[in-house]
Amino acid sequence: MNVAIITAGGYGKRMNSATKKQFIEIAGRPLLFWTIDKFIAHSQIDEIILTLPQDELSYFSREIKTEFPKKKIQFIAGGKERQDSVFNALQICSVETKFVLIHDGVRPFISQNCITKLLQIVKEKKAVIPAFPSKNTIKKISGEKIIETVPRKEFINVMTPQVFDFQLIQNYSEKAQEQKIHFTDDASLLEHFGEKVFWIPCPAINFKITDSHDLALAKSMIENNMGVDK
Repeated sequence: MNVAIITAGGYGKRMNSATKKQFIEIAGRPLLFWTIDKFIAHSQIDEIILTLPQDELSYFSREIKTEFPKKKIQFIAGGKERQDSVFNALQICSVETKFVLIHDGVRPFISQNCITKLLQIVKEKKAVIPAFPSKNTIKKISGEKIIETVPRKEFINVMTPQVFDFQLIQNYSEKAQEQKIHFTDDASLLEHFGEKVFWIPCPAINFKITDSHDLALAKSMIENNMGVDK
């Protein structure tokens, strides 16, 4: 059983909007709905778990059930940090869950092909993430000063969904909660405990909508049916 955990419990402070960014409307629908579409459409996703802000949980769970009545979707309140939200979602996964895909609710352009490849590779590797190689020169800095230029071929830009063997990510999520340690993404958690994480190339179009510039680009793409492969 494959479960997609979509994190939409944040507040998007960098967007400077009164509406949480995952609920900003694009082409008449909340941004989050465009993301959910990708997992609803994929034949290998058996269930979806959505983390939502506590104050939006009741309203948006009803809205989402109305929009997607035929798919099994569960809802749970997000935590203080993204890692806490993922931990909450993992606790309500079915005992039949074998693999989990953990995805940002504000990445609506993940392709069906990339999801399929991740699900293929996780069966052998147990932990795999999508990424794309850096095209820009990478420099290490200290304040306003350049310290050094680092080889860009040794660096990748990481995206989601990050896909894991369920027992593996659940065990280490529990350890992290016990030890009160937090990481910027789920793969970092496994790396901290010495587990191997692998990656596959995924198109850079799978970007995270973080600020108003990202939002304007996403609106243009969706309104022009670009990257919306339901």
